[in-house]
Amino acid sequence: MEYSASWEALLSGRPARGERVAAFLGEYGDADREEEFLRAFRKADAGLGVPVVVVGGGNAFRRARGFRAAGADQLLSADLTAEEIFERAKPLLLYGELYRNAVAENRELRERTMEDDLTGLPNRRHFSRELERSLEMARRIGRPVSCIVSDIDDIRRVNEKYGPPVGDSVIRQFGEVLKRAKRSYDSVARLGGDEFVWLLVNADMAQAVQAAWRVHRTVSESVFNGAREPVRVTATWGVACISPGGEWTGRSLMENADRALYWGKESGKNVVRSYPPGKAASDG
Repeated sequence: MEYSASWEALLSGRPARGERVAAFLGEYGDADREEEFLRAFRKADAGLGVPVVVVGGGNAFRRARGFRAAGADQLLSADLTAEEIFERAKPLLLYGELYRNAVAENRELRERTMEDDLTGLPNRRHFSRELERSLEMARRIGRPVSCIVSDIDDIRRVNEKYGPPVGDSVIRQFGEVLKRAKRSYDSVARLGGDEFVWLLVNADMAQAVQAAWRVHRTVSESVFNGAREPVRVTATWGVACISPGGEWTGRSLMENADRALYWGKESGKNVVRSYPPGKAASDG
């Protein structure tokens, strides 16, 4: 239960949408002002789905039509006890509780749809949003953005030898390696299958290639827990960068990183390659 000395609290933004079950308002005499607050509350996001009960005397009931038009769901007499008020408002409270639960469930569903089920990392949809946000920020401050796309080498052989559950475990552990390797303000996501992406803000090509080689060595030296015996894997890495003055699109950045990854796969796997290929001489 939250108490406030004035109706202005309705417009404070707290609690947020889906956190209120109902609002009980004590009528204090200035009906025009009260109706104004009610209308503003109903237009605000926090006022959606929240039952409003106005409790007052004769003045409130004389202005009942105005209060209802402004957004009040019920008017109750101030002569009633608190228990009686809550009892009469019970159907509205039930509605408010159902609405709050629905908002919470929808929020949880939205969060789940932005998260990869296997690794718990952001999924492709989430990463696409983060990519555009990061590019816009980098564009404004004039900083480079780099992208590393990685793919576990021969994951199919792991599945064939140990079974798909072990393959899934390796993918999950690989994601943890990337998560530990990234900086706090970078983003790592699973694009699907055994393909991951690492977005590095304020990192040029040389820095991104260095980061890719560092995590490449970590993966190569890691022992992944399998069902019956330890599993070792390698990975191939494709790196691309956008610098101030370049073509600032997430699509071009991802496509270039994919091209570098493909080149790495074609040239033997278990390597780091950058795009354009001419920069590969400085790799490692």
